[in-house]
Amino acid sequence: MAKEKGSFKDFLSAVAPEYQAFVEKLNNKLMEQGCDLVIKEAKSGYTASYRLENKTVMNWVFRKSGVLARIYGDNARKYEDIIASLPADMQKKMTASRDCKRLIDPMACSDTCVKGFVYDLNGNTYKKCRNDGMFFLLTDESAEHIADLVCAEVAVRKSAP
Repeated sequence: MAKEKGSFKDFLSAVAPEYQAFVEKLNNKLMEQGCDLVIKEAKSGYTASYRLENKTVMNWVFRKSGVLARIYGDNARKYEDIIASLPADMQKKMTASRDCKRLIDPMACSDTCVKGFVYDLNGNTYKKCRNDGMFFLLTDESAEHIADLVCAEVAVRKSAP
């Protein structure tokens, strides 16, 4: 059970030193764009959630492999150019992730399911679960792509009427 606790400084100190500057820079960019930050402590470490108008845009979560970005790409269709520009391994992670049961069958999954997201890539349409459809390990290669994806999602949400 996650509990409200911890500061951004505590969270950042848990991030591998080589990624702290990137995480801090992205934090500043998301805060400037009007996101709120909620940090909680969980069994596996901290979770840092960025919310825009009370809807989560992305989380940082800790796993044994490192820190991962979970991006809630509700509007992925509106930035397919960014998805198409991702490195092959990130595209593969997205296309290999589980499909959204509820997008395929509205009666499947839980009533509380928010539904996943839909996007086209290389001539195929994908309907992916929002929990792991954009779930990337933070690496030197993935860092800027993670920033591009989350900033695109924020920009689309902010432009919505």
